[in-house]
Parts: sequence; C-alpha cells; structure tokens
Amino acid sequence: MSKKIIILAVILMFLAGAGFFYWWQGHADERALNKTLPEGVRIDKCLLTGDWRVINEINDYQFKVPDGWNGVNEIAYIPERTEENYVLATIELEGKEGGGRIVVVNHFEGAEEDLKIWAERNFETFGLVGDFNEDKIEEFNIVKTQENIHLGGMYVYFFKKGSAIYALTCGSEEFIREIILNGRW
Repeated sequence: MSKKIIILAVILMFLAGAGFFYWWQGHADERALNKTLPEGVRIDKCLLTGDWRVINEINDYQFKVPDGWNGVNEIAYIPERTEENYVLATIELEGKEGGGRIVVVNHFEGAEEDLKIWAERNFETFGLVGDFNEDKIEEFNIVKTQENIHLGGMYVYFFKKGSAIYALTCGSEEFIREIILNGRW
C-alpha cells in the first residue's frame, strides 16, 4: 500500500512540475514585454485561448489585442505629459504579423467639450489634416478620419468616456473597431 502511495505522489509531483514548466515557458514572451513597462501597465496572455490583453491600470482601461496580429511584438508606454496644452498618456503596440499591426492609443484627460470640435482642434494643433465623420460603435459615439499627408493613410478614431478622450491610430479600421469593441474603457 505504501509503495502505491509513494508512486502516486511521485507521478503527481512530476505532473505538477511539468504543468509549471509549460506555464512558465508559455509566458516567456509576456514576461519579456512586461519588463519594459511601468508598474500598473502590463500585457497579459491567456494560455488557454491564446488571447493577449493590454491592461493599463494607470489610465484605467484595457483591451484585447486583435486576433489577426498573432501576439505582440513590442509595447511601449509613454507616461502622462503635456503637449500643446493637451495632457495625454500613450501606449504604442506592434503585433507580430499582418498588415495594420501597429496601434497607438492616446488617453487625453479633462476634455469637456463636443468631441468633433475637440478632434478637429487636436488635429489642427498638431498640424494634421483630415475630414471628420461621425459614427457609432456600440455605446460609443465615434469621430473618425484618415490622415493621408503626415501619417501615411492611418485612421484615427476618437471617442469619449467620462472626462477622458481616447484617440486610436492604426492602419486598419477593422482592428480599431475590434480594439474598441473588446475593451473596457
């Protein structure tokens, strides 16, 4: 009887060790990306589904990385700063593969005016050019444009949540929509 217990205990310890090793190896790329991020901002990968999430506790939002990117190649966080009278914090993200796999998420704080007027003024302040249209993605009213002169045709979507305005810039409207829909803003 005691031989069976010892053999069972050894098998269970081996399985636990193998499971830990699988988990540890599966998160190696995630750990490498998180080394460059400040406390409160991290990338998270689910081993079961393969989904990647960006979690920004500093600016209180998170979103799922588009499936078409097959993971994250690089991520950078630029902390809150003031530029041209705007207070913003930025996450820059590059997916591993596919077209339109770079996204910039700017979080502006303290904007209390009409979103379209604010977006147009923001573009004017930074010397950008675009024709603005309004749209709706679930509960968010969106102001969107495509900047063809300085940003090489990148799409910029603005939306508001509370006093925060988010500006997502990406080469793919599909990926911007996916990020907005799968985010907690």
